[in-house]
Amino acid sequence: MLKNPFKKNSIANEYQTLLTEINSLETKFQLLSDSEIRLKSNQLRKQYQANSNLTEITAEAFALTREASLRTLGLRQYDVQLLGGLVLNSGKIAEMRTGEGKTLVATAPAYLNALTKKGVHIVTVNDYLASRDQLSMGQVYRFLGMNTGLIQEDMEVRERQKNYDADITYVTNSELGFDYLRDNMALNINEVVLRPFNYCIVDEVDSVLIDEAQTPLIISNAVQTSIDKYIIAAEVIDYLEVNIHFKVDEKNKNVILTKDGAVQIEEILGINDLYNPNDPWIPFIINALKATTLFFRNVHYIVQNDQIIIVDEFTGRIMPDRRWSDGLHQAVEAKESVTIRQNNETAASVTYQNFFLLYPKLSGMTGTAKTAEIEFEKIYNLSVEEIPTARPNLRKDLPDLIYKDELSKWTAIAKQCEEISTTSQPILIGTTSVEKSEMLGQLLKEYNLPYQLLNAKPENVRRESEIVAQAGNRKSITIATNMAGRGTDIILGGNIKFKVLKQLYTILVSYKPATKLNKFTTVFPLTAELKGISHKFLSVLTTLLNDSKFKRFSDTDILRLLNETDQIRIPTNSYQQALKFLITELIQFEKKNQQVDNTIVKNLGGLYIIGTERNDSRRIDNQLRGRCARQGDPGTSQFFLSLEDRLLRLFGGPKMQEFMKNQFLDDTPIEAELLSKSLDSAQQRLEELTYDSRKNLFEYDEILNKQRKVIYFERRKILESASVQTKLLADGEQIITEILTKLEKNQLSLSEVILRLENLFGQNFFVLNKFKDNLDNFDMVELKTYLFQEFWLCYETKVLELEIRHLGIIRALERTLILIYIDTEWKEHLQKMALLRDAVGWRSYGQRNPLFEYKDEAYEFFKRRTQITRHLVIYDLIRSSII
Repeated sequence: MLKNPFKKNSIANEYQTLLTEINSLETKFQLLSDSEIRLKSNQLRKQYQANSNLTEITAEAFALTREASLRTLGLRQYDVQLLGGLVLNSGKIAEMRTGEGKTLVATAPAYLNALTKKGVHIVTVNDYLASRDQLSMGQVYRFLGMNTGLIQEDMEVRERQKNYDADITYVTNSELGFDYLRDNMALNINEVVLRPFNYCIVDEVDSVLIDEAQTPLIISNAVQTSIDKYIIAAEVIDYLEVNIHFKVDEKNKNVILTKDGAVQIEEILGINDLYNPNDPWIPFIINALKATTLFFRNVHYIVQNDQIIIVDEFTGRIMPDRRWSDGLHQAVEAKESVTIRQNNETAASVTYQNFFLLYPKLSGMTGTAKTAEIEFEKIYNLSVEEIPTARPNLRKDLPDLIYKDELSKWTAIAKQCEEISTTSQPILIGTTSVEKSEMLGQLLKEYNLPYQLLNAKPENVRRESEIVAQAGNRKSITIATNMAGRGTDIILGGNIKFKVLKQLYTILVSYKPATKLNKFTTVFPLTAELKGISHKFLSVLTTLLNDSKFKRFSDTDILRLLNETDQIRIPTNSYQQALKFLITELIQFEKKNQQVDNTIVKNLGGLYIIGTERNDSRRIDNQLRGRCARQGDPGTSQFFLSLEDRLLRLFGGPKMQEFMKNQFLDDTPIEAELLSKSLDSAQQRLEELTYDSRKNLFEYDEILNKQRKVIYFERRKILESASVQTKLLADGEQIITEILTKLEKNQLSLSEVILRLENLFGQNFFVLNKFKDNLDNFDMVELKTYLFQEFWLCYETKVLELEIRHLGIIRALERTLILIYIDTEWKEHLQKMALLRDAVGWRSYGQRNPLFEYKDEAYEFFKRRTQITRHLVIYDLIRSSII
């Protein structure tokens, strides 16, 4: 234990009493047997059920989790890790440096809140991390008597329900969001998979709640798309010149068509009006220009299997299930001459901003959140607490080196790699796009420097974890597009686990049995290199390979068994027992070599990080720097920049560019404090711009979100109710009341009232005809009562008619009709709201507040939607029949 990792740390002082109490319980819990630990866990659950107070059992729950993780994983949580867990339990964000064990930190607050039996969600950014964390940390929870769930992309409804019903569920942010939307489109309560939300821990919280905040989750349906117009628009823009026919606003990712441009396009297309609402060409032209001037192959997307696959600019990963909206994706497809797919219309949508605010208790963890603290507090009401490191941080952040152009910069990076590689120090290079990573790879080839490449290309993604894990090996050079949320630690000297699994997998797959000609020889490709491996290892390996049952396993099965066996504490069958023994033996064997390599790499200075460009956000730069110097290791980081880099080019200003160019005499870099300040200022301005954009999105979506909550609450009540008869009768009465109110206010004539009632309620409402001439003599209250009675009679007549033909059908029909029309009208409402938002933006020129205008009209739209839904449901129900 460290003497005092919390010295002069205010956050540690805040939780010092709890930390002392947790540590005082450690000795007591060490004396308990495994069964007594589980018994204690059960007692804590009962204690919570008795008084519904988690505060009283926090210290015991944390101490119990620490003991459980030590017994199952061999990992004892440091005090700083307990501190991180306490921050998470307080509904805050814990900022912990890379390598400080965030995955383990989440176990204590997750276990504590799972004692409520209301469910805990631990959200990760990809399926691999969710699966890995559930397998490894699940051992801790199971030891304490908890069960865990895992949500994966290809799961069916029943599987999802079972996993969401678990005490603790690991799930990706996108799967969780889409399950929420699908639940609120379900026509049967048995299709709903989620329980009411309770507590959520978001891993890489800045990636989910900041970087992806502007990308809403959308469930959509294909609609008829004018494919020809996308193709023609892509050809037309070839005849346009930049700054003459159109202007490019690279800062705001927008294109502005000039008057000359509009005239030129109209002449080419042979039309009179580019903006004709009945046959508009302008959206196709603008999207085609954006696709050509702002969206680039191997930067913003890749082309794979005749499809445009978006690349996430923050994580460097591909997003095969995402498409750009409003026709932009089709425009890029036309540009790249791939199959143009149908456009989509939104059926349901939600932003991460409003989705995660549905949790009564929300927390998160990441290595980089402090720079976005204001946004977390203002939008999510989440404060950020910086957790001290278990060991002192030894990373050296060298000053930025600035070159006059990109050629000089890339050449300098290659020469720096060549110089460092002579000492065998490992190097990790961060690039901003697929294109630049491949270009740097080709440059290193010219210098005869071997390297590993990690970018969004599928062939590289498959080896992602292995590439990252081995980036700390001696002599290794790794090029990666982005290092955010990779989820694999870079261990100096190499990662033993990945090396062992690769070795054993190769042995098992490449094994060839002895032949009659050479019956004493068995070929194990890698065992020749394992000098000193035990005879028992070879004996178990031979027995396993010669087992006829094991031979039936495919390569994929073997790899799955290896990964699962490494996570299982008590193997459940002979194959797992054998594999567990082999893995343990290999790990013991490799540890000796790894310890030597680890010491050598530390003496060389640890991992050397090279940044090739400043990112739009300081957080992304810090994520790259944070990949080195984990847990007290040494490390160095340095950024190589040029005046042609995007950030300086767009935000540095022409005067700054001119001044800096005059400072360069040759290809020698400079370290200018003025330029560094300019870069910091540019990043800060860009962060402010993106924050304003996200805040603006949040304010608009908050209005829609209130309406969404009303709709989803209404849907859930209908799904869960045994009968919706009361609602239908109330809807019919409401329609009659609205019509009579308009009659009373002279907004409708008597004949119009009769026409509307007959049109709505159909021929069954024929009694009205007998009295229409005498309606003037009716008192309004009497008239309303009479019409209510006639509607009830009409409704009961229809119920009897349908029930006679098919017993019990009416209740299912009523519920389905209401849900279908709620969904239909909500879909149309979303489209109207999207158009409204575009329209109100122009009203600022008339000195009117667009947000207020949007709010007022959104309310009217919503009120109108409710009225239309009522009319459609009653109209269809009265006219329904069974053939």
